[in-house]
Amino acid sequence: GRVHTNLATGSIGDRSKFLKDQWVGGINILPVSEDAKSDKVKISNNQNKKIDSKINKSIKEITSDIENFRYNLAVIKLRQLFSNLPNTISKNVLGDFLKLLHPFCPHITEELWEKLGNKKFLSLETWPKLDESKIDNKLEEQEETLNQTISDINNILGIFKEKGNDAKSIYIYVMPNELSVFDETLLTSKIGLTVKV
Repeated sequence: GRVHTNLATGSIGDRSKFLKDQWVGGINILPVSEDAKSDKVKISNNQNKKIDSKINKSIKEITSDIENFRYNLAVIKLRQLFSNLPNTISKNVLGDFLKLLHPFCPHITEELWEKLGNKKFLSLETWPKLDESKIDNKLEEQEETLNQTISDINNILGIFKEKGNDAKSIYIYVMPNELSVFDETLLTSKIGLTVKV
């Protein structure tokens, strides 16, 4: 039967869907070796300043949430981190993500950890190390601005649909110094419509 239990972090169904997304997505995104090909995520040795900032900020916040028994907030931040991972990512960042996710779904993360080519159990690994110097507050503010813009656009599109109208494309006007924040390709993929900046 169906379980109708609400816990602090949401319903069992919500958690089940998130874990299924991690599991199904994880099997497809984590190649067995660095040479393996994948449709979704490719393992790279290249460092990405934006992702390094995001993972270190997540390590800081999720560690604090877990230490202070705010598991619901930790899971929300894990979901946000997972949704912001790019198609090419370093093995270290994926490893840190799995370490952060491990307290919430240890069996799945052990399996994915092994798929990354690790021999030792994930449960025997140390907690991810925070490097405060890699947290770039300017990049984090830009990311927040971008996410808020996407949210606002989606709200407006929702209003359009309620009134029976459909948008075909979106035009965003920004200051010249903000052009680098608003990537047309990223916005188009996140919104699902052609976006011009």
